[in-house]
Amino acid sequence: MCNMPIGVENFRELIEGNYYFVDKTLFIKEMLDSRSKVTLFTRPRRFGKTLTMSMLKEFFDINTANSDIFDWLKISSAGKQYMQHKGKYPVIFLSMKAVAAGGYEETFSLLKAVVAKLYRQYEFLAKSAAISDDEKKYYVNVRQGNEFYSYADLVLSLGNLSNMLYRHYGVKTIVLIDEYDAPLQYAWEKGFYDEMVSFMRQFYSEVLKGNEALEFAVLTGVLRIAKESIFSGLNNLRICSVTSKSYNTAFGFTEEEVAGMAAALQHQDRLPELKEWYDGYNFSGADMYNSWSVIQYFQEGCKVGAYWVNTSGNGIIRKMLSGMEQERAEDLHRLMEWKTVAKQVSEGVIYEDIGRNSDDLYTLLLNAGYLKCVRIRDDLYGQEAELKIPNKEIYSLFGREILANMMSSGAVSGLRG
Repeated sequence: MCNMPIGVENFRELIEGNYYFVDKTLFIKEMLDSRSKVTLFTRPRRFGKTLTMSMLKEFFDINTANSDIFDWLKISSAGKQYMQHKGKYPVIFLSMKAVAAGGYEETFSLLKAVVAKLYRQYEFLAKSAAISDDEKKYYVNVRQGNEFYSYADLVLSLGNLSNMLYRHYGVKTIVLIDEYDAPLQYAWEKGFYDEMVSFMRQFYSEVLKGNEALEFAVLTGVLRIAKESIFSGLNNLRICSVTSKSYNTAFGFTEEEVAGMAAALQHQDRLPELKEWYDGYNFSGADMYNSWSVIQYFQEGCKVGAYWVNTSGNGIIRKMLSGMEQERAEDLHRLMEWKTVAKQVSEGVIYEDIGRNSDDLYTLLLNAGYLKCVRIRDDLYGQEAELKIPNKEIYSLFGREILANMMSSGAVSGLRG
């Protein structure tokens, strides 16, 4: 019997270990077909974003050219025009999920350490004939995290690394940035958002905007930070959110994939229970299951539970619930009765404006995975969505996290329990 890949986010480890595997490699085909220069995927936490990014790195990375782990997967049957890209590019894979500690100075120092660790993966650049002596000194300073390496050096670090790799290999670079918005969410919660967004705007622009060394880039996150605040001037950005039609089955499990897993594990009789508890997400018409919770369910011997607890950064939601108006509390109570509410939602979030628009909370709840979009239509003000709690797991978490915050703020006084 295969083990469930609890916490396994490295694609090679997943394939080479004795883990149950849902083959999502045709995502690579879709990426190559789209030819988007920069693509941002926003999905709830624990829907397989990091594993997908690891898969992209494993497929495209020039250092894995001789790997055969894709030979029996779906992408291998898609055609030579796709497999010819395997192992052809230098790849930069940076995770931002851990860049959150203390105040601005501590977070900035942590980012320097994360970038230094990234640079140490490319030790050959310090001796490359394609790199100038000054660039080699810069490389060593960043790699070692020297104290005298500056704010400007860090701003330029990803862009410079992509350029050095391009000249070393003679092939343009693929850039993968996982959880790109994690430092910004943390900074907003802790009160140093202005400083952090100013830095991150420059940090990302240097590698994503007008970079001749860039083949393409992929970013993942929970929220799309509005273009005006961080992606200003980036005209080559494609957004694929929970309401976008493209890639709508790439993250999470489809009903067919869950049925296949249940059959392989000889638990077909559990499908109705799985559907009640972990199905119900609607990514632009695609009915999706929470992959993390399905895996946990089978690992725990088909025991139902709210496995998604403590997987989301909910500081923003807690702030928005404090001092909640009675009208909004009634809407949330309506959701707890398995009813829908109609609200304006948007793909982009400008943190400075959070709290000014009473519907911002619902955009956050939708993108964070607490609500699903039953129906959506465009209107003069953007998009109006009919929103609903997706399943029993989220109903349980909704009551625990959302209503608990409402009660602590006094917003639920007078409502039915």
